[in-house]
Amino acid sequence: MEQSISTSSGGGVPALEALNLSKFYGSTRALDGVSFSVRKGEVFGLLGPNGAGKSTCMKIFAGILKPSGGSARVMGVDVVKQPVEAKRLLGFLPEFPTLFDNLTGREFLTLVGLLRGMSRDEVDERVGGFAGVLDLEGALDRLLGTYSKGMRQKISFVAAVLSSPPVLILDEPTSGLDPRFARYIKDMIKNLAAGGTTVLLSTHITVVAEELCDRIAIINRGRIVVEGTPAEVVEKTGTETLEEAFIRCVTLPPGSSGCPEEG
Repeated sequence: MEQSISTSSGGGVPALEALNLSKFYGSTRALDGVSFSVRKGEVFGLLGPNGAGKSTCMKIFAGILKPSGGSARVMGVDVVKQPVEAKRLLGFLPEFPTLFDNLTGREFLTLVGLLRGMSRDEVDERVGGFAGVLDLEGALDRLLGTYSKGMRQKISFVAAVLSSPPVLILDEPTSGLDPRFARYIKDMIKNLAAGGTTVLLSTHITVVAEELCDRIAIINRGRIVVEGTPAEVVEKTGTETLEEAFIRCVTLPPGSSGCPEEG
C-alpha cells in the first residue's frame, strides 16, 4: 500500500529518495510502500524495533537488495537502473560488517581507498588520522580475523567514510562500541553533516536518534508510522518523550489513537 510522506527537500534533487518501496521475502512483506526524502547535509534516522524493515531499506539504497516495487535514488540516480553510479556516491556501514579476515586492517582500508579512486598517499593520511582518534594504531597491522566486535565496527566505519562520499548509509553505527568511541563516532557524524554530507542512519535507540537526527521516521512492520523532527514526532503522538512515542508507535496498531499513520 502506497504511503505519501510529506518530506520537503528544500528545493532541488533530494540527496536520498525512497518512492513507494516494497520488498518481499517469499510471502513475508519486509517493506510496504515506504516513501521519504532526505535533504543534502541532513541526518535522517530510521527508528524502529528489530525486524521493522530498517536494514532492508538501507540495503536497497546500498544496492545490495533489489526492491520488489517502487524505487530508490541517490542524488537523483536510480539504484537499480544505474547501480555503479549510485554506489560511487555513497559509503555504507552494514549492521553486520563482512570483512576479509586474512587481511590486516591497514591492507583492508588501503584496498577500499584504492578501489574508490584515492591515491595511496591520501589513504595513508586519512587512515592515520582516523586511527589516532579511534585508537586503531596498534591494531592496523593485525589480521582482521583477530579483531573484537568493537574493533571491526570501527574499521568498517572508517571504510565507509574514507573517501568522503557525499552520502552515508549507516546501519546502527554505534553498535558494539563503548561509550567513549560511540561518542567519537557520533561527533564525526555531526561534523560530516555540518560539512554537507547526507546521512541516513538506522537505530532502535531513541537517545541516539534525538542527539543526531534532524528528522526521523518511526518504522514498524515495514511501514512508516510517523515522520518529522524528534519534537514533531512527540507532538504528533501526544507523548512527552521520543522514547514514549517510539513505544506507542511500535505497540499500537497503525492508525490507533495516539499512533498516527502518515499518508
